[in-house]
Amino acid sequence: MLQQLTATIAPPGPRTAATGRGAVLSIEAARRRRARRPQSRDLIRVLVVGSHALTRAGLRLLLEDDADLAVVGEAPSGAEGARLVRATDPDVVLLDAGCLEPDPVASTRVLAGRVAVLLLTESEADDRVLAALRTGATGVLAKDSHPAELATAVRTLASGGALLPPRTGRRLITELVNTTSLVPR
Repeated sequence: MLQQLTATIAPPGPRTAATGRGAVLSIEAARRRRARRPQSRDLIRVLVVGSHALTRAGLRLLLEDDADLAVVGEAPSGAEGARLVRATDPDVVLLDAGCLEPDPVASTRVLAGRVAVLLLTESEADDRVLAALRTGATGVLAKDSHPAELATAVRTLASGGALLPPRTGRRLITELVNTTSLVPR
């Protein structure tokens, strides 16, 4: 039925442009096309950790759309993520901070130090996010960010950088100033 519908809607002629790029008519065709792309020798290896299977699957699809990124595994908890970090040696762990048990702080404590940790969060200035930064997370990305920002954030952390949204940075500066003013000179 889908082929009949496509045949009646699609204009006659070739289905792809002369450059080899064109409309993808099915998910399977998109997967085959992506599999044929030449792989970069310097792939950034990413581990996705989050308790919701649909969230992990969506993040995997977003990341694997980028030829320079490879998802090496998915884990439903920080403890399982730590096991996979040892097994897969990722460059970056993408940690969904909003749905982890017991919390992002405990998960970050288990993962940080071995690998760069990027927290994906709904509230950038949440106390739990700040505590996770104190325990070793190297970046924070808001869940309402544009999907293209995800790959940029992963690249930033993989290259040794850090990433803080403006509100988180402002709150950290305020806390630093408040605690520094208490220290005698």
